[in-house]
Amino acid sequence: MQGLVQGVRSCQETLRVAILRHPHVRDIIERRKILSHSGCVTSSPPVGEKGLENLTVADVLVTKGEEKLGSWLWCRTTDTVYDAVKNMAQNNIGSLVVLGERELIAGIITERDYLRKIIAQGRSSKYTRVGEIMTDENKLITVASDTNILQQ
Repeated sequence: MQGLVQGVRSCQETLRVAILRHPHVRDIIERRKILSHSGCVTSSPPVGEKGLENLTVADVLVTKGEEKLGSWLWCRTTDTVYDAVKNMAQNNIGSLVVLGERELIAGIITERDYLRKIIAQGRSSKYTRVGEIMTDENKLITVASDTNILQQ
């Protein structure tokens, strides 16, 4: 069970970026922002009012600071580990989605990757590229954005 929880947490940012980059979700977020600024009520109830049996992964992730979307969510395979870890520390997050060629998800870098593959091995974070130590995309467990959070 603990491994499942860790897997979900490590995929959380990956899912968030994938969901938020989807044109349909971006449109929904934009409409909600416009409606909230105009004083209108949005059509979907807040996450707390939907009930767990109706919540999807997208519902949960969209509530996690949509006003803060930006490049602090990801890094590139060619970035230095030092810059990636500095970004995580500045934004109080434990992982970053790693983008490869053509802006496709290549993997994820976590605090654990840094500790085990840089610190424990005596490597330099300023000269090591993220792509050398990241957890590769094919090792991640992911779910679709419309997956119910209670689904196993």
